[in-house]
Amino acid sequence: MNKDVKVLGAPEAQVVQTKEMKLDTPLMVCCFPSAGVVGPIAAHTIIDQFKMEEIAHLRSKYMPSAAVFLEGRLRHPFRIYGSNKLNLIVVTAELPVAEEGLYPVSSAILDWGAAMGVKETVVLDGIPVQGLPSERKVLFAAEEEKVGELGKSDKMEILDKGIITGIAGSILAETLCREMIGFALLTPAITVIPDPGGAQQLLEALNQLYDLKIDLTELIEGSEIIRRKMEEMAKQVDGMQQKQANAGRRGYERMYA
Repeated sequence: MNKDVKVLGAPEAQVVQTKEMKLDTPLMVCCFPSAGVVGPIAAHTIIDQFKMEEIAHLRSKYMPSAAVFLEGRLRHPFRIYGSNKLNLIVVTAELPVAEEGLYPVSSAILDWGAAMGVKETVVLDGIPVQGLPSERKVLFAAEEEKVGELGKSDKMEILDKGIITGIAGSILAETLCREMIGFALLTPAITVIPDPGGAQQLLEALNQLYDLKIDLTELIEGSEIIRRKMEEMAKQVDGMQQKQANAGRRGYERMYA
């Protein structure tokens, strides 16, 4: 190996800006892997619909060594998009951050956001439930300055108590230490499969708060498809259980006839 060549490892956490974009006190929306992957689904809906540009990515030794393909193209697993039209920043990732890297990663994101003029950061996240949620609603957890505004909505309810973990929770905890307001919008979501209905609920709340005019048609259609598939699966399971119960009864009768 040539000793003059420097071998650089991945940093603790570093936001690499790849495109300049001037924004005026933008909202920053953070969407990370969670129940029903509702965050990334919501992020991709906004990014695709408004043709947002990738303006930065995050490098960190606390991210898994893996490549992400989107429509056959290689992408950084932790990306940041911007839109002049919406005055919006969207932060999203497909891969989790290691527990020991939560603080440096969240600090790097918020340091970069502050330099871009961000004053409000919202996290979109899912609350895991078994099966299709019987009741869809959006819950919020916010800093004191934001609670009053969010409480005026008839479509959202305050989350009385709980813990938000992972990178989402770390970012919210960090906003408490900064001149930046942080809050979370949460909704029940299917644990094991993508849940477009959950993403729809979160984006409806975002539309109401910031008048972003995000078209939710595809999410509504996707949610209906998921609902029908879940109902079909439930019927199949019920049918199998009924057959097993009948077979058990027949075996019992034969044994003691």
